[in-house]
Amino acid sequence: MAGVPILYRDDRLVVVDKPAGTLVVPAPGRRGETFVDRLTREFGKRVLAVHRLDEDTTGAMVFALDDEARVAMEELFRRHEVTREYLALASAAPSPPTGRVESQLVEGDDGVVRVAARGGQRAVTHYETIARRGRCTLLRCQLETGRRNQIRAHLAALGCPLAGDRKYGFRPRGDERFSRVMLHSWRLRFAHPFGAATIVAEAPPEAALAP
Repeated sequence: MAGVPILYRDDRLVVVDKPAGTLVVPAPGRRGETFVDRLTREFGKRVLAVHRLDEDTTGAMVFALDDEARVAMEELFRRHEVTREYLALASAAPSPPTGRVESQLVEGDDGVVRVAARGGQRAVTHYETIARRGRCTLLRCQLETGRRNQIRAHLAALGCPLAGDRKYGFRPRGDERFSRVMLHSWRLRFAHPFGAATIVAEAPPEAALAP
């Protein structure tokens, strides 16, 4: 198996291009090697997760290589000081084509995150239409907050769930075939917590998600 592509690395942090179909950390009822396990094995040293991507989501993801770096990066994410841009293939065109979604999100007993009238966690997603792709629409999404399944829930609430995302309402039409949820972590940008450098990492998307 080929090694995971490295987008950036120093003594404290590493940014990699995560493949689809990989759990980042253990989940209830799931067994087998996680993405953290794989990176730890490949790098020959402990690798620590500081944020999450869904199992099917591909692309740029940052990890810490020691506890001090983990705490520092978690604080950057907590203060929303990491710019996170995604490419998303929506099953329909959102209206308006560019906008901002702000809502409260609540996870149900079925594991689906939904917009709620009250309670839950505040979530903000910015999106813009890039191009039509057949029956689908390619979007660039930027997270202002980083809640679980945030982009998936917000696009579903707009009536345009992600292509391949049956959990959030996608229904294939005609000969549409998607092997996964079509979401890609495209760019990460943040100030290095142990220096003056600004880290910008970009993960090349597959053809269906290329802008």
